Amino acid sequence: MWTGGKFTEVKIGDDVFTVRQFPPFYAIRVLGELQKIITPALGGVLKGISENNGDMDTENLGDMLQIISNGLEKLAYTIDGDKLELALKLLLDEKYVAVKIEKSNGKKDFIRLDEGAINEVFEGRIIDMIVLAIKIFKVNYLDFSQLSSVPIGVQKTLAEIKLPSFLAQQANTSEM
Repeated sequence: MWTGGKFTEVKIGDDVFTVRQFPPFYAIRVLGELQKIITPALGGVLKGISENNGDMDTENLGDMLQIISNGLEKLAYTIDGDKLELALKLLLDEKYVAVKIEKSNGKKDFIRLDEGAINEVFEGRIIDMIVLAIKIFKVNYLDFSQLSSVPIGVQKTLAEIKLPSFLAQQANTSEM
C-alpha cells in the first residue's frame, strides 16, 4: 500500500481538490501512456503553429487567435475522444484525487473523485476538468525541486515552461 507522496491542494472555481502524488511505478506507467497521446498531439500543434505563422505578431490578438486556431486544427487530427478520455482517467485517478463537498449535515469533507463525483462537480465545466488534469500532471511531473540527476540549469529551464496564455490565465485564477 502506497503511504508516501505529497498532498497538494488545488482550487478551481469554488471547488477544492486534494491531489496526492502518484507512486513511482504508477507515475511511470501513466507517463508512458500520456506520452503516446501527448507527443503526436504536440507535433500536430507545433506544425499548426509553424504553418504560415512566421510573419505573425504574437503580441497581436488576431494573430494569436490564428496561431491557436491552426494549432487546435492540427490537434484535432492527432487526438480523439478515446485518447483524451484515457488521459483524463489516468490523471484523475480516484486513488490520488479527492474533492471537498458539503455533506448532508452541512459539514464539508473530502471524498474520492470517483466517476459520480466527476459527473457532479464537472457537469457543464469540461474545461475545468482539463485544468485539474493539467495541475495533477504538474504535481507529478513538473516538480523539479527534488531532482538530483538533472543539471540545475536544465531544472531551471524546465521550471520556467509556461502554459499557453488562455490556460495559464485559468490556472492563475484557480491557483493551488
